[in-house]
Amino acid sequence: MSSDLKNDLLSLSREIHADPELAYKERNAADRICALLRRHGHAVERPIGGLDTAFRARVGPPGPVVALLAEYDALPGIGHACGHNLIAMTNVGAFLVAARQADRLGIGIELVGTPAEESGGGKIDLIDAGVFRHAAAVLSSHPSGGVTWECGTTSLGVLVKRVGFRGAAAHAAYSPDKGRNALNGVIRLFVGVDGWRQQLPGDARVHGIVTNGGAAQNIIPEFAEAVFGIRARTIDQLREMERMFGDIARGAALQTGTEVELTDEMRLYAPTAPNPRLTALLKEEMGSRGLDAKAGDVVMASTDFGNVSQVVPADYIGFPVNAEPIPGHSHLMREASASDLAHRNAFTVIDVLASAAVRVATDGSLRSELMRKR
Repeated sequence: MSSDLKNDLLSLSREIHADPELAYKERNAADRICALLRRHGHAVERPIGGLDTAFRARVGPPGPVVALLAEYDALPGIGHACGHNLIAMTNVGAFLVAARQADRLGIGIELVGTPAEESGGGKIDLIDAGVFRHAAAVLSSHPSGGVTWECGTTSLGVLVKRVGFRGAAAHAAYSPDKGRNALNGVIRLFVGVDGWRQQLPGDARVHGIVTNGGAAQNIIPEFAEAVFGIRARTIDQLREMERMFGDIARGAALQTGTEVELTDEMRLYAPTAPNPRLTALLKEEMGSRGLDAKAGDVVMASTDFGNVSQVVPADYIGFPVNAEPIPGHSHLMREASASDLAHRNAFTVIDVLASAAVRVATDGSLRSELMRKR
């Protein structure tokens, strides 16, 4: 890789990191990536799938493709604490490196910019729009707060529920008997969930925040609201947990004389289903570079990459950004995602992803194996 390209990719990562943008609003990040692609001689299609911040670039013959997926949205209040600046850098870099072998490709290689991973599910939007209809394989990357290199990991599926309780306002001191406290409904929901957790398996999660607790301490809240994430390893388990969560919410409303409404905050993120042949390919590529990658672990988080993996052979590389374990979605993770170590590892990821993409795009028998092992 030339020093000019290395510098361009480092600048891209650092600029996205310093300018965090939320789901579906990642205009500056998309602009920066598209400008870099054009500067290196590639045409860019934007928007795609009806999303202003989604885009696509392609090399190779028409027809089927290997897709490399870039992400670039941030978390509210904490910025790039999931390292999506590095996902952008590595997949853009892999595409640009692989593109140098365009004349020997049997099928195309695409870079697809996918917005709104943290909230909303941009990849689900793109699936619905047919963006992955011709994909023979999908590859990507994800930084980790752990210290190991990984592939073939399974992440949890997730449902997100917004739960609103409605009661009746009253003066909290003068006429409390006239009110019905919606905040009490939220509190009892949390208490019910805490009790439910005792019966949940070790690979399930329920977690929430209060988004509206009332207007003032001397007014009995007539409306209160919480948002919960419900996670499990299978879709069937998710649906059973969804049913139980609804029962707990309705029970909280009965206890407090309030009314409750549950709505979907975002669509279901499916558990990831990594393709075994792609996992073997990535593990082999990492091994040839002296990396002993773990395969087959369960990651207790969720991603809309899981939805892609349900419809197309897919896998991603997990790579460390710090020498010691740190919590994801934290200030420590945010700072580590712009560190020298993170960027050194990102360049290794670029090399692995580019090589794997070219191998899939030039080896028809490998592509046949991918379809047999879905």
